[in-house]
Amino acid sequence: MEIRVLQAEDAAAYRAIRIRAAETAPEAIHFEPEEIASLADEEIARQIQPSDIQRVLGAFAAGQLIGVAALRRDGRVKIRHRAMVQGVFTRPDHRGKGVARCLMQALLDEAAELPGLLSLELAVHAANAPAKALYQSFGFRRVGALPGAVMLDGRLLDEELMQRPLAFSSSASSVVPEGDDYVLVEATPDVAVYRRLRAESGLSPKTEEAARRGLAGTVFAVQALQNGNVVGMGRLIGDGGSFYQVVDIAVLPAHQGRGLGKRVMAAIRGYIDRELPLSAYVSLIADGEAKHLYAQFGFEPTARRSEGMALFKR
Repeated sequence: MEIRVLQAEDAAAYRAIRIRAAETAPEAIHFEPEEIASLADEEIARQIQPSDIQRVLGAFAAGQLIGVAALRRDGRVKIRHRAMVQGVFTRPDHRGKGVARCLMQALLDEAAELPGLLSLELAVHAANAPAKALYQSFGFRRVGALPGAVMLDGRLLDEELMQRPLAFSSSASSVVPEGDDYVLVEATPDVAVYRRLRAESGLSPKTEEAARRGLAGTVFAVQALQNGNVVGMGRLIGDGGSFYQVVDIAVLPAHQGRGLGKRVMAAIRGYIDRELPLSAYVSLIADGEAKHLYAQFGFEPTARRSEGMALFKR
C-alpha cells in the first residue's frame, strides 16, 4: 500500500471513490452520488489540489485508489489555525487492513507541515462506533453534538463533534513504555466484554440484565485494547451534574503490571477535569492496594469524616 497526497491528475479516481463512499456510507457523506457525479472536472481537481489550506491523501494498492482522507481549513485570518478532517473512507473490499489508520497517521503528519495550524476537528455519525474509536485512538475527544445533522430517507441522524490539539499531549497516553502496543479508546464496552472483563479480572460478576442496564447509564468509559482485543476498562457513572463514581477499573491478569490501570485512570481524570462542573463530587471504592493508584489522581480517603456503606443485592 502506498499513501500520498493527491494531485489534480487524480481527479477521476477521486470522483469515483467519493461516489462509492456516498453509495455505501450515505449517513456519513453529505453529498448524494448524483451530486458528486455532476460536478465539473475542474471542481473535482480544485477539491484535491494541495495548498496551504488543504491536503487530500489517497491510499493506493496495485495502482488503485482504495482509501481517502482530507484535511481542509478556512483561509480567514481569525480561524485559519483550525482545520477539519473530512471524507475518511476505505473501500469495503479493503477494510480490516489498517488503511484508515494509516491514512489518519499520514494526515496528522501533513497537518504538522501546514503553517499556523493548531487544532484539528471533525464530525462523525453518532452511531459509527468503529470510526469514533479510530479517532479517539489518535487523540480526538468529543466536544459536542449536532442533533439531526443529516437527513437520510426521512430520518434525522445525529453527528458528534471531535477535536484534537495538533500539539497533542494526552493524559491517557502519558505513561507509555517503549514498544508498548496498547491503545486506549473512549468507548463503552458491550455487555459481553464488560461481563468477561469483570469476571476474569477478579471483580464481582454481573448478570446480563444488570450489565445492560448499567452500561446504558455510563457517563464516560475508556477501554484498553491490544491488537483489537479489549484487555482493560474503566467507567465513570453519575447523575450528570452533582454526583459521580469511578467504577469497573479492571485489567486482565495477563496484562497487569504494565501501567494500564494508571492510563485508564488518567483518561477518566482527564474527562473529570474537562467536562464535570465545579462542585461535582466524585467517589470510588478502593480495594486493597488500589488506593495508592487512586491517590495519584487526587482521590483522598473519606474516613474518618465519613464512613462508606453499601448494599449488595443477592
